[in-house]
Amino acid sequence: GTTNATCSCGSCNRNKGSKGPRNLTNKRKRFMNYSLLYFVCVLLFASQAADVSDNCVVSHDGNVVCTDTLSDGTTTAVLDANSIVDDDDDDDYFEGDSLEDDDDDDFTQDDVNFVAATNPIDETNCLNEHELCDFWASKGECENNPTYMLQGCRKACNNCAGSRVPSNAEAQSNEKDRILKEVETFGVKQNVDGTKTTETMLVIRLMIDYMRNYIHAENPTHKLGADIINACTNNDEHCAFWAAIGECEKNAGFMTTKCAPSCRTCAEIDFNNRCPKRPDDAVPALKPGELNVMFQKIIDGAPGNQNEETQLFAREKKVQENGTPFYTVNVLSQPESPVISLDENDETLLNLERDAKENPWAITFDNFLTDDECDHLIQLGYKNGYKRSQDVGKLTGDGSYGSVKSQRRTSENAWCDDKSGCRHDPIAERVMERIANVTNIEAANFEDFQMLRYEKGQFYRTHHDYIEHQTERSCGPRILTFYLYLSDVEEGGGTGLHIGNTQSQGEDYLVVSPKKGRALLWPSVLNSDPIKKDFRTMHQAIAVDKGTKFGANVWIHLYDVVSAQKRGCA
Repeated sequence: GTTNATCSCGSCNRNKGSKGPRNLTNKRKRFMNYSLLYFVCVLLFASQAADVSDNCVVSHDGNVVCTDTLSDGTTTAVLDANSIVDDDDDDDYFEGDSLEDDDDDDFTQDDVNFVAATNPIDETNCLNEHELCDFWASKGECENNPTYMLQGCRKACNNCAGSRVPSNAEAQSNEKDRILKEVETFGVKQNVDGTKTTETMLVIRLMIDYMRNYIHAENPTHKLGADIINACTNNDEHCAFWAAIGECEKNAGFMTTKCAPSCRTCAEIDFNNRCPKRPDDAVPALKPGELNVMFQKIIDGAPGNQNEETQLFAREKKVQENGTPFYTVNVLSQPESPVISLDENDETLLNLERDAKENPWAITFDNFLTDDECDHLIQLGYKNGYKRSQDVGKLTGDGSYGSVKSQRRTSENAWCDDKSGCRHDPIAERVMERIANVTNIEAANFEDFQMLRYEKGQFYRTHHDYIEHQTERSCGPRILTFYLYLSDVEEGGGTGLHIGNTQSQGEDYLVVSPKKGRALLWPSVLNSDPIKKDFRTMHQAIAVDKGTKFGANVWIHLYDVVSAQKRGCA
């Protein structure tokens, strides 16, 4: 009889024809044929494995298996990730590939789980094609080498979900859609398009885990109330992106409350958690009686007031060696009999009734800023963008106060803050330091510069700078206003100070005219108790009649306000 044999590399199949007797000659012929075919196969394997190290072999499926000696002297087999080549579609994974490459099509364990969860189970395909599949899976190869593992080691990778495995791009897209849909339950839908897609998706994965398994856990370990949990939402479509670029730390005051899920800071929405009370040993900028002392020292120490020579220097706008101009101080208003003793036994220091009856302090500094400094500060305002000024609004659920547009205030302002880097501008820092030296109060107690612009007809009606709710907060209230005039104004634009107990618009208020380089200082609190509001210092910004008025506010607090602002606690 005859036997037709066909061989493939590593195996032979015999197609039996007639069942006639087999003789030795036929066996020898078959052996020679098999040997020749086997030799050709060996050459093909040798070509494929030319670059394989001595401890590696090529498996029947075209992959490379290597032996590795463990610490206990035993050997084990591992899949060589550098040599897995399945086809020509360039989606092979090689050791060293980053999960943060530019094409964002990385296949992760979440993608594997997604494939398994969204396709019906087909047990006939749930097989391992290699005896080492379970071992490779335990080493993370299902995620590291999905192209081979998800097909050749379905069972080990828990990928028994149908005969077709989605491509990397398909699985990534499906997974992205799924998690973006879920994250909508935690606030505004998140935008992940852009240059930081991988990092943003990582933030979103962590967010989902945090919200699902911690905040909304069936048996939560936290003690947050329902109001805080309900308020823990992303309030902007860019929350996850901002978190990915570090804004949770850089801009904590906003991010920890307005993007709490992305920052995983739901507990921070509770003001008491976010903003601890002021320590009992915190040192105030002014103690009872020190306000009067401070003003007197400022008057006595003005460099342009010292003698005729310094007065001449002031008129010529000369600058001292330390960069401070020879400014002069003029007293506009002061108590009739200011007490400047710090004797703790002096009962007059705590005489609130006397404080309320007498006039408050108000002084001006001429040539406090150079022309170049004024021009630079104006440009910082433009750089940060002048917008319609707003007043303090209502208390929100996270303990912060909103802002509202008011018909009482029509000016425009820009904040020279930490976030924009403006506060650390060399000129801005120099001016801050100058004010700190004059008042003997650290710049940490200063709010950011509020740059102001008043066009023709713009104004700010009578108001007070003291903010009531800050008395109980770590920063304490505003105690002083240091106002800088950055430009001359052709007509109008003065500052009206109500120096007595009246709030009228008549003769009982003092007008300070704008002058480039001038500064104006007045208190918002009482000398006898610097945490209490001084109602005598109501004031207004009078409308500009002609030209443009540029200025800048520096509000000084009783305690550190910079740290409080960073946490959203001011």
